[in-house]
Amino acid sequence: MRSYPFLIDLFKNVLQKSKAIEGRFYVSSNAGQEINSDVLGQVISDTLTQVQEKKYPIAMMMPPVSRGESKYNQQEFERYSISMFFLKTTYYDSQNQVSNPNPNTGTSMHTIPQDWHDMKRCATAFMRVLDKMQRSESMLSYFRLDTGEKFFKPVSNIGIDRASGIKLDFQVQLFTGCEIEDYDVNDISTITIPVADPHPEHSL
Repeated sequence: MRSYPFLIDLFKNVLQKSKAIEGRFYVSSNAGQEINSDVLGQVISDTLTQVQEKKYPIAMMMPPVSRGESKYNQQEFERYSISMFFLKTTYYDSQNQVSNPNPNTGTSMHTIPQDWHDMKRCATAFMRVLDKMQRSESMLSYFRLDTGEKFFKPVSNIGIDRASGIKLDFQVQLFTGCEIEDYDVNDISTITIPVADPHPEHSL
């Protein structure tokens, strides 16, 4: 059965080829609390397996939400809602140097809307690569991008790293297979169905 590990490995493999992200892909196991904490940078640094100086730009995925199985051409597919963040440090580059500094003031002339723009380019490219990959006949048998809308929401100055970028929401479908795991099919017919509610009636 394909599920969370498959999605994580697929997205990680795609983002390793990204010239901007360079494989910096982090899965938030705490439903995004890391983003709002003052230790975002340290969490990312400790969790990424590859040793590298750069922490940003980074792609982060929230825990995927499953909507259960649906039939497609008599096959069982499960729909997942995916939320990802594509982030970079606001006013600074990945080496913590002022980005596009003003020669007179030394402050950054790279605005937050420009960060939104750059990270949306990364998110859009990521979606286009997934779309190209899913078009192969073999991949369509177990992975599909949902045909619904993709949403790009700008976010700004998150956490102590003051990360800005884009929140990307989209949906995918995964083939789950027809087997009922964890049960012997022959045992299902032997399961006892209660005749009535065993809880005795009493005054409330």
